[in-house]
Parts: sequence; C-alpha cells; structure tokens
Amino acid sequence: MSAVIENLKEAILGESNAEIKYRLFAEKAAKEGFHEISKLFNAISNAEAIHIKNHLKAIEKITDSSPDLNSFVKNDTNELKKSVKSTRENLIQAISGETFEFKKMYKSYIKTAKKNDVYLAEFSFNLARKAEIIHSKLFSEYLKKLDNNETIKDLDIYICQICGNVELGAPPKVCPNCNHEQIFFKKFLN
Repeated sequence: MSAVIENLKEAILGESNAEIKYRLFAEKAAKEGFHEISKLFNAISNAEAIHIKNHLKAIEKITDSSPDLNSFVKNDTNELKKSVKSTRENLIQAISGETFEFKKMYKSYIKTAKKNDVYLAEFSFNLARKAEIIHSKLFSEYLKKLDNNETIKDLDIYICQICGNVELGAPPKVCPNCNHEQIFFKKFLN
C-alpha cells in the first residue's frame, strides 16, 4: 500500500512540474507569436491540474486523511524556467514528457496499484495515462504544423473536468477517456 501512496505522490509532483512548465512554455510561445501553441500549452497545463486533483483525492480516500500537498510537492520554479527554450524545443520536451508518462510511469504505477488491489489509485492513474496520450498527440500535431510552416487554426479547446482530456474544436458527446457526458467538458478561456 505504501508504494501506491508514494506513486500517487510522485505522480502529483510530476504533474505539478508539468503544469508550471507548460505555463512557462505558453509565455514563451506567446512572445514568439505562436498564440495557438500558447493556448494549447495553457489548456494542457489546466488538464494537468485535474490529474493532480484526482491523485490527491485518491490519497485522501485511501488513507482517510487530508495530506499536505506542500509536504511532498516542492517545485523549483527557477529550475523549471531553465528548461524553457524555443517554442519548437518546448514542444519536443512536452512530447517527450507526456510520452514518458503514458508509456512508462503510469504503466508502472497502474501495475503496482493493481498488484496491491488499490482500485482507486489504479483508476486515477489510468485516467491520467489516457489523457497524456492525447496531450502527446496534440503537441505532436502542433509541432508538425510548426515545422511545415502551416497555419495553426485558432480552435476552441475543451477540457474534460473529470479526466483532463483535451479536445479541439468541439467537445465530444461522451469523453473517450472517462465516458462522462459532454456537460463535463469546459471550454478553455485563454
């Protein structure tokens, strides 16, 4: 059980760093004139906050306590600022980070939660993992358009408030990640 709680804490720390980093990447993209990429970074930053909330709720339910987030989340904003490069490089960093999370980190965490019969943690990890796959795909699409000098359309962005799934253009009738209805999608306002 303690390994599962530690994994939840590590996931919260990772998501917290990503949330901050993507806000920094958004600022850089805006300065470079890539407003749609900035908007995507900000939207996915918000989605990472949903993963944090879900993991924190899982810890609260599993341990029947309210953990102090500051006791295990220590963000070094100055260090994170050093990771900000060009928008292109930031997209590559984001793709790499999201891919690591869904291919390795969350797979491992899900396996540990399953082995320890901690369904709530497994569920929270799985929701985040599915959303990270979509985040990676969106970052990859925007990188491809940037590399091809294609215009990136200013699309509405919707975020599922249950799982952090991000959809462009219009929300689906049902979230493909968590199966919640369209009403759980919130339009992102940059």
